[in-house]
Amino acid sequence: MNPDKVLYMDLARTINQTLGRKAIHPERIRQAVEEAKRIKRYGGTAELIHYATHLYETWFTPEEVEMLKRSPRKKELSYRMIDLLILEKVLTPAQGMMLKRMV
Repeated sequence: MNPDKVLYMDLARTINQTLGRKAIHPERIRQAVEEAKRIKRYGGTAELIHYATHLYETWFTPEEVEMLKRSPRKKELSYRMIDLLILEKVLTPAQGMMLKRMV
C-alpha cells in the first residue's frame, strides 16, 4: 500500500477512535489537503492557516469539537495533521515547526 494512503487512513482511524464513531474518511482528509494546496497557492499562508483552524468546525459537531479539544491526544492529532501537510508540500518544515509551537 502507498505510504501516503497509510498516513491518511491512520489519521482518520485515530480521529474516529477519539470520537467513538466513524466521523471522517481518509478520502475527506485527502480532499481537504488538496483544498489546502489550492488555498495556499492563491491565498497565501494566512488564508491557509484560517482554513486549517476552522476546518474541524465543518467536519464535526460542536460537541465533537469540544471532545477533540479536551482529548489527551489533541497535540498528537494536530502534529500528525501538520506532518501530513509538510509531507504533501502544503507547508514547509519551518512553517510546520512554527505551527506545532502554536498547538
